Amino acid sequence: MKFQETIFDPEVIRRFDVNGPRYTSYPTADRFVEAFGADDYIRWLGKRTVGGIGRPLSLYVHIPFCNTICYYCACNKIITKDHGRSAKYIKYLGKEIAMQEAALDGSRDVVQLHFGGGTPTFLSEEEMQRLMDIIRKHFRLLPGGEYSIEVDPRKVGRDNVRQLAALGFNRMSVGVQDFSPMCRWRSIVCKVSTKPGW
Repeated sequence: MKFQETIFDPEVIRRFDVNGPRYTSYPTADRFVEAFGADDYIRWLGKRTVGGIGRPLSLYVHIPFCNTICYYCACNKIITKDHGRSAKYIKYLGKEIAMQEAALDGSRDVVQLHFGGGTPTFLSEEEMQRLMDIIRKHFRLLPGGEYSIEVDPRKVGRDNVRQLAALGFNRMSVGVQDFSPMCRWRSIVCKVSTKPGW
C-alpha cells in the first residue's frame, strides 16, 4: 500500500482550533438566552415574511428513542423498547406541530425535513406513517426537496427502506464509527450479543 504525504495548513488548524456548539442543534445552544422567551419566539414566527421574504421552511423532528444504547452517542435519547412511549410522544409532537404552524406567517412550504435522534427508525411503520401524516396536514413538502432520516443500519432492512421512500424520504444518514472489520465485528458483538461472557 502506498501512502500519500499528508499536508496540514497550520493557519487552518489555528483558525478552527476552538470550542464550538454541537452541530446537531439549530439554533445552536449558545444562541439560547433567557432574555428571549416564548412570547418573543411566537412574535418572530409571525414576522417570518417581514420584508417580503418568504422562503420555504426547513423542519427538524427529534425522535429521542433508541432500543439499545450506543456509548459513543451524546445526543438526547431515551433507551426503551416500549412503543407506548413513542406513541405518546407522537401525540405530543402533533400538538407542537399544530402550534408552530398556527404561529407561522407566510407559506407552509417545506424544502428540507430531517428526522434525527436518538434513532428515528425506532418508530414502527404505523408510527412513522402517523407522524408523516401529521406533518403533511400542517405543511407542504415541496417536490424536489431534501427529506432525510437517520437510520440504524443494524435495524433497517429493505422493507424499511422501501417504506421510508414511500413516505417521501430521499436521503438517509448512516453513522459509521469505524471501517476496520475487527472494530465493526467487536461493535456488533458488544451491542447485540446477549450471551454471557462476550
